[in-house]
Amino acid sequence: MKRIFSITLGVLSWAVIVGYLIAASRYCHAQQEQTLCRGLRVKVLDSAERGFITPAMVKNWFAAEQKEFLREPVGKVNTLEVEAFVRRRGFVKTVRAYTSMDGMLNIELTQRKPVLRVNSVNGYDFYVTDDNYILPTQRYYSVYVPVVTGMIVPPFGPDFVGSLDDWSKKGEKKVSENYLFLANLINFVKFVESDGFWSAFWVQINVRDGGSEGRYNPQIELVPRAGDQIVCLGSLDDYRSKLDKLTSFYRNGLAYEGWEACRYINLAYRGQVVCSD
Repeated sequence: MKRIFSITLGVLSWAVIVGYLIAASRYCHAQQEQTLCRGLRVKVLDSAERGFITPAMVKNWFAAEQKEFLREPVGKVNTLEVEAFVRRRGFVKTVRAYTSMDGMLNIELTQRKPVLRVNSVNGYDFYVTDDNYILPTQRYYSVYVPVVTGMIVPPFGPDFVGSLDDWSKKGEKKVSENYLFLANLINFVKFVESDGFWSAFWVQINVRDGGSEGRYNPQIELVPRAGDQIVCLGSLDDYRSKLDKLTSFYRNGLAYEGWEACRYINLAYRGQVVCSD
């Protein structure tokens, strides 16, 4: 008898809970249909790490394109459309939009992290992010990252915006070569930025075209943050051992000759460090 009573009580309890949830859901839905959207609340989740997107900036995006959600019932706000609108902004990596019972449209987002900027002599000016996404430079703000200048020929046009990995499957030889160079350049910058000494040492990377007869043969020159020296890395092949060779030269060579003894340091030759004034 006690067992039957216990089972009956349990069933009734669950019935009450389910009924309450259904009623609460209907109530919330009815409230959403009646509550007008009265404002936009934006939260940049990683603002402490990267500060180039602010809540005010996001609100201005909506105002500039007359994306008006105010005075509409919050239940009718298309949050998927809101997310798509925000996501189209280059530096936005992830976005979540939802409405709340207080009548607010809430947007939470994270930002992409630029690792280098390309500003070439042939019209390219864009950022590359840590997830290999190509973004144009922004009019209203800039990001302090290593700058790559000179003759850079990426596998895409100057107006391209999107993932660099989308180009990795292209079959044309020229596109493939340019893609590999840019991918190696990004890996090189990421390696330099992960090293405390080198990240503080370099301020600019310049690319020279050392090819002939239409052949693109990019050569890397590094500009230190201090002094008038230029370091020629040559190609990006085996760049770690070249930097090790440079470290040894600084410690064992310039320590005796003096920092100003050499203005141009060439590491392009295997096993050698060639200096000139």
